[in-house]
Amino acid sequence: TDAPITLELDACLTQDFDAQSVLELFHELEFRSLTTMLRDKVDAEEILVDHTPSQPPTETKVIRSEKELAALVKELNSAKTISFDLETTGLDKMSADIVGICLAVKPPAAYYIPVGHLAGAAQSASGQMSLFATTAQLAPDQLPLSTVMEALRAPLTNPNIAKIAHNAKFDYTIFDRHGLTVTPITFDTMIAEWLTDPGSKHKGLKDLARHRLGVEMTDIEKLIGKGAAQKSFAEVSIDEAAPYGAADADMTLRLQSPLRNEIREKGLEKVLDLEMPLVPILSAMEQAGVGVDVTFFRQMAQDLEARLQALERSIYEIAGEPFNINSTQQLSDILFQKMGLPVEGLRKTSSGYYSTAANVLDGLQDADSTGIIQALLEYRELGKLKSTYVDALPEMINAQTGRIHTSFNQTGAITGRLASSSPNLQNIPIRSEVGQQIRRGFVSRPGWLFLAADYSQVELRILAHVSQDAALLEAFRQDQDIHRTTAAAVYGIDVGAVTYNQRRFAKAVNFGLIYGMGAFRLARDSELTLSEAENYIKEYFGRFPGIRRYLDETKETAKKQGFVETLLGRRRYFPVFQTQAGGHNRQAWLRAEREAINHPIQGTAADIIKIAMLRLYNALVDGNYQAQMLLQVHDELLLEVPEAEIEVVKALMVDIMSNAFKLDVPLKVEASLGANWLELKE
Repeated sequence: TDAPITLELDACLTQDFDAQSVLELFHELEFRSLTTMLRDKVDAEEILVDHTPSQPPTETKVIRSEKELAALVKELNSAKTISFDLETTGLDKMSADIVGICLAVKPPAAYYIPVGHLAGAAQSASGQMSLFATTAQLAPDQLPLSTVMEALRAPLTNPNIAKIAHNAKFDYTIFDRHGLTVTPITFDTMIAEWLTDPGSKHKGLKDLARHRLGVEMTDIEKLIGKGAAQKSFAEVSIDEAAPYGAADADMTLRLQSPLRNEIREKGLEKVLDLEMPLVPILSAMEQAGVGVDVTFFRQMAQDLEARLQALERSIYEIAGEPFNINSTQQLSDILFQKMGLPVEGLRKTSSGYYSTAANVLDGLQDADSTGIIQALLEYRELGKLKSTYVDALPEMINAQTGRIHTSFNQTGAITGRLASSSPNLQNIPIRSEVGQQIRRGFVSRPGWLFLAADYSQVELRILAHVSQDAALLEAFRQDQDIHRTTAAAVYGIDVGAVTYNQRRFAKAVNFGLIYGMGAFRLARDSELTLSEAENYIKEYFGRFPGIRRYLDETKETAKKQGFVETLLGRRRYFPVFQTQAGGHNRQAWLRAEREAINHPIQGTAADIIKIAMLRLYNALVDGNYQAQMLLQVHDELLLEVPEAEIEVVKALMVDIMSNAFKLDVPLKVEASLGANWLELKE
């Protein structure tokens, strides 16, 4: 405290500064924590007010009478574009009811049509809660939903009036469930933001308005609260709800212009034209749902519980005492203190115990002569499958439809792949016997069958096209077993002499290279030594020089222009290559190189199956088929088809998928049929 230091508090105030320059300096000095803090702060506070004209506030107009509704419909019918949004009782697309309808055609005016506010939320002119309102009643001064829907039908289904929304699929689905199919949906501001920057943190409407327009919108939690005290939007007063809802439609409309301009500047029109027609298709898939055999899952849950109890007894017997297997601390004590398993190279947790993570246990198998490690790994796997799928799936069945309705997220993956959630039906494990049995529980209706078709080795075929490697092109054109052909080329032997292990190694390299795999990873995955793996990859590139050239050129392109593209023009950006500091973070740099190699391939695969989905769906509608598209799982499409339509729909599906995109090698499609998802046969 006696150090001769003078501190002027005024000098400690932060001034405006160049955030990017400071970030680069922090990178150079390896100030990792400060780098993270500054980046988060910049992201959180990034408001483009300086670059955006001042935005006037939304002028909210509440529609309460049929006369006002008629005037609005007249305006809508003469509009070129209608921005729409719904306020609902919840976020479950299959059960949510409409509380308010939000519309805008020209900023700053926007309309709010209340249709589902409860009387308990109604307020008198003095602002006091009505003493006579009950939550069993609708608030006064609201038009009947049926009246509003019928009035809006003409403008919202007019093919000559463009419809735009933010996260359009949700609002489209709610409208569709209530008997009004909005068409055409030409623009979704969430999808557009994702296309312009797939890694954007501003996909939510509130964030996007702040980021693009410099407008601070009201957070939903200010109206409905949060946590246990959160209420339904139906309980919000109309006076509070109207400005909130109207602003949603207004800001969506205002965002269209800057986003469209950027889409055009970046040459993303083709990708946008692919994504937008998918919105109603994905909605139809979600609403169709998939059938589930509840009895099967209940029995499977009992069988797994019996296996888990048997494993538990076995683990206790080996350990010599009962303990909480799910407690990492107790398990660590048993394994490393009592049983003396080796701890060399193992990290400790923040609690001071050695880690018992899955990869740690897996690495201990060779040192374990008791069998406890194998039992623990099986116990964990079965427990996770039981809780995540076997127990959970029956609880997710919709009471009205008797089916499970997943959600498909178009903006969930940077590569363009669709993501599935609630539940995630793309991630059901199929390598283990138990994982496979879970698929058996997904069943078709009586008189219908599942029809699945998937692209065979589509990413390798795209690799052949983009690399123009002569040997790889020829192998696919001759419909050869690509992994066997690769092994024969690398080992310098006849195709017929390739062993199982040689083919397995070749397969690991073929697919691994798409994801930027190096010699270390190949050695780990294939049981080769590091030297053998290095020699194998060297020999591989000697036989397939076009692939080596593609990998090098793609990495160079990413570093030079900061992004790579799919064949359709879908971009992925790599900011790490655009800063001098990027080279100082070797792991981030190498990861970006791997992602740059992968994106044109995996992203093109995503584009191709989306093209196929669009064409197949339209063909089914145009042909008046009953067949329904249910799921998209990576390179596979799953339909549910009446038995009478099987042959014609199968031929149609294979033809459309095979010709979805013109590559320099054929797109090969394999179709299969079955009464459940597991037992699909050609």
